[in-house]
Amino acid sequence: MMISKQVLDSAKAFLCWDIFDNLTVQLIEIHGPSAYFLPCGSGQDTIVVFYRAGNPDFSKPLFYLFHEAGHCLQFDEWSKSGRADDFWKMINTPTGAIKKQFENESWQWSRDLFKDFIKKQNLPEDLLDEFDSFATECIATYHP
Repeated sequence: MMISKQVLDSAKAFLCWDIFDNLTVQLIEIHGPSAYFLPCGSGQDTIVVFYRAGNPDFSKPLFYLFHEAGHCLQFDEWSKSGRADDFWKMINTPTGAIKKQFENESWQWSRDLFKDFIKKQNLPEDLLDEFDSFATECIATYHP
């Protein structure tokens, strides 16, 4: 399914206005999709999503946006349980089985958010299958 830029913009609004009180999202056009979650001490977390110029399908940037929102939820949970330092270690761990578990946890958190977004936007439910497939591909890049 092709996702338009408008859906990506709607996802930004959904996460910033409906889900998180302390989140900013920056959508930046570049030559390949990527995304980052940047928790900061000021009480305002930031997600930066880079997307390719001229690409008619915004599926991957949309999936990355929700994945990084999963990290936002993950950071909050780990911080509440006194594991903020462990979160930072995992964010900075490049590969390995434990990194795969960490990233998988973020994808699981983000899946619930994405499911809610699909319902709110009346998007086809099979988009969740595409999200799951992309998550699996991404998690596999962290090598065991």
